[in-house]
Order: sequence, then structure tokens, then C-alpha cells
Amino acid sequence: MGKYVLEAIGITKVFPGVLANDNVNLSAMKGEVLGLIGENGAGKSTLLKILNGVYPAGTYKGVLKIDGEEVRPTDPNHASKLGISFVPQEISVLSNMSVAENMFIGDLTLGKKGKIINRTKMNQRAQAVLKENNIALDMNADVRKLSVGQQQLLMIAKALSGNPKILILDEPTTSLSSADVERLFQVVLSLKEKGTCIIFVTHKMEEILQLTDRVCVLRDGKNVGLFSREEYDKDKIIEAMIGRQISTMYPERNVEIGELLLEVKDLSVDHPYIANRKLIRDISFQVHRGEVVGLAGLVGAGRSEVAQSIFGMMGKTTGTMTLDGKKLSIHSPADAMKNGIALVTEDRKKFGLVHIWSIMKNITLSNLKEMSSFKVLISKKTEQTRAKKYFDYLRIKAPTMRTRVDTLSGGNQQKVVIARSLNSEPELVMLDEPTKGIDVGAKYEIYNFINEMAAQGKGQIMISSELPELMAMCDRFIVMAEGRIVGEVSKEDASTAKIMEYAVTTFKKRGEIRENES
Repeated sequence: MGKYVLEAIGITKVFPGVLANDNVNLSAMKGEVLGLIGENGAGKSTLLKILNGVYPAGTYKGVLKIDGEEVRPTDPNHASKLGISFVPQEISVLSNMSVAENMFIGDLTLGKKGKIINRTKMNQRAQAVLKENNIALDMNADVRKLSVGQQQLLMIAKALSGNPKILILDEPTTSLSSADVERLFQVVLSLKEKGTCIIFVTHKMEEILQLTDRVCVLRDGKNVGLFSREEYDKDKIIEAMIGRQISTMYPERNVEIGELLLEVKDLSVDHPYIANRKLIRDISFQVHRGEVVGLAGLVGAGRSEVAQSIFGMMGKTTGTMTLDGKKLSIHSPADAMKNGIALVTEDRKKFGLVHIWSIMKNITLSNLKEMSSFKVLISKKTEQTRAKKYFDYLRIKAPTMRTRVDTLSGGNQQKVVIARSLNSEPELVMLDEPTKGIDVGAKYEIYNFINEMAAQGKGQIMISSELPELMAMCDRFIVMAEGRIVGEVSKEDASTAKIMEYAVTTFKKRGEIRENES
């Protein structure tokens, strides 16, 4: 590591009613992996947008320096030219193009001869970037056929195509499998050895402890801690983040399993694009009142598809479902909500929220019938009362309920998604990656809400790629692989090793299975 490559000094950014960054300081050295951590709403995203030029010079107070010289980025392209590249949390690639084309789509002047792109030169440059940075991608690969992890690496390759001095990675492991995370870490360490300065933003404490050289902690828009590797203490870092001690990451609850609530028999789901193929085949299971059933398995095992099919999102399905003994016929999410089923979706950006609407409208959207007069007009008073009930219950952090959802932190957006689900007054709640991309404090609150729903007698299905989370919060585990149930484990018999043993199960007679599906 060497001198400071990046310095942010006295950064202050104000939005109407919100002080997002309050005299924040950040410095990062050449060849350093600097962790940036804090609760949702701590000011991380605002600081990143200032560094990346999304909030241009003049819209904030403070000074940015690169190699000791003051810089004033006016937009992301300008920031890139100054040496700052940013890889956002959400996967954003052009699926109808190759890896090389994606890498240089922002700079089509590369290899241009007149108005024709010199593809040979573009491919040579793409190959050089991939090789220099140990990124195992085929420059000619069809992006549509890449895994999520490979697409994440493609976004990093694109960011590195400009040879940046500073690379910012915002929650890069959120959607990755453990194998993909390991490959990503290898790339990060290779960049570190080359002298690249890396700012690594994550909510996962194990990633901070494993990968970073120092960690900067923000809380309520302010600097509250800076720890070097030799000072790392998990409990102290968490305490700095949330301003209080958490004796355990997972709250305890007294499990009281009630009567049978949901019964699924022989559920199968057709593949939406491939004829004679099934995404889900012959799934059968039960959920009781007060019970949290964990759906475990590797990425692509079919867990989300099970929840989405129960919620009426998956098109053609076969099999039967009953809720409280009543046979269900669900063809849409509206049908599911009418029958007392709610889904907290994994993709809150695409399915969970209307981002230009207020918190209040997002919460109440799931149950307009209860707020309408004569089934025509919405009662503003009733709408406000119902929204405030969940706004307060879930402790959503915002100036008012009329605040637009797109201005909220990820954790508070997730709380709005949960509030919207609860407003439909469900008996069965399905939680698909409910703590994805949110901080330790918000996770703890959501765990408490799960326990409270169980205490109210609601049945729950929980999907999580974080096995320790699933182990702590669930009463029983259904393990999936390749669209089928491959094992069921009770709380008493459960262990990480046992669940993973089931999860990596492969069917020896794949050809026979495929033939039987046709």
C-alpha cells in the first residue's frame, strides 16, 4: 500500500429535510481494499454518488482529491476520466451483445475507422483487459448465457477497461453464489497487487473481516469509526454501525406450532421458454400456523419459483393447494392476496415497489378494497390510518409517509415491501431473501418481525442464501435441488453440513429425468 490516492474531505450533502452526509471524511491508499460499511440510511450511497459524479460539484460542500490534486467530477463519465470507476449493486448488462461489446459500449470510438467499428482491435483490447485482471470470461460469449456471477465479473471488467486508479464495488456479492464470491475475491486481490485502490461496500461482516485492509464506518451521515485490520473486532464494528450492542445476531423465540395452514401437493411449473421442460416438478409440502419453514438450496434450485408459483406469478402450473382446508385456484397475485397469501419478493426494485410513489401509497396498494368508499373512492383518512399503522410498526425511517420510496435506503425500502405485504392481512407470508442487501441493525428488526408474525399464528416460508440466517430463523427445512425436493430436515436434526449435503445432490439419471419430462 502507498500514499492516499483518494481523499474526500468534509463532505456535506443536504436533501430536503435530510442531512445525508455531515462533514464526512474518507481516504484510500494505492493497493488498498477499503471497506465502507454502515446501516441503511447511514450515508454510504450519497457519498458514492458524489465520488462517481452523480451528484456533481456544486451540489455539496467539501473537497475531493485524487493523488493530492483537487477534482470536481460533474458526471459519471467525467469521474471515469478522472480515474474513478463505479460498479453498482444491480446487474446492468446488455444481453443482446457480446462480452467485448459490453465492455466498450461506452467508448465506441475505440478502434473506429470512419463509422465502422474495428472489431479486431476492440476484441484485442477486451482480451487484454480480461487477461491483465485475471477475469475468466470469453470475450465472444453471449451475455444471455452468462451466470449472474459472470455478469457481475463482466461489469467489473467494463469498469476496468478504462484502467481506473480507484474502483468502487457497491454490494458486489449480493446475488452471487459462494463459488462466484470466491472468484470475485480472487479478482479483487489481483487488482490490489497491481496497486488499484478498491472501495468495497458491503453489509456482510465476514467479507469485511476476510477481504479488507481497513474499514470506514458511517452512521447517521457521519464518520463514527475507522478500523485497521489489526484492530478488527466484529462486535466493536457492529456497535459502531448501529450505536448499540447486539448480544446475538438472531433473536430467540418460543416456537408454538399450530394447525395445518398450507398444503401443496404435486406442484409442477412449466419452463416459460423451453418446451417440454419443468422449472419445478412434483413439489409437495406443508406449512403450519406459527411455523417458519425454510426453503434451502443453491442458487437456481427452484426456491423462488416455488414461492412465485404459489403467488400466481408463474403461468402454467399443475398440482393442488389448500389454505385452511380450502382448495385454492390462484392465477394471479391478486388472487393470492384475496386468499390471504403475501409475497415479499427478492427483487424489490422490479416487483416490490412503485418507486415514484410515496411510502403511504406503496403500503396501501395491496389492499385498496379496505380503504374505498362504496368500492369506488379511496378514503384518504383510512389510507393514512392503515399506512401509519405499518409505518410505525416497522419503524420506517423517513421524514413523512409522503416521502417518495426511491429516496429511501435499501433497508427502509425493504420495510416498505414488508409493510405492503402485511397490509393485505395475510395468513401465509412468503419471504424471498428478506434481508438481501440490508445492514445488521435492519436485519435484526426484520428477524423480530418474523418472530412476531409467527406469534400471531401466521405461517411463513423463508428463502435465504445465507444458511446461518436460515438455520437460526426456521423451524423446519425443505431442501431443493434441480427443481425438486431432495430432503426435509427438522430443527433438531439440522446442521449446515446436512443441509448442504442435500443441496448439492445431483440426479444420476439426468437423461431419464429429461426424457420423463417430455
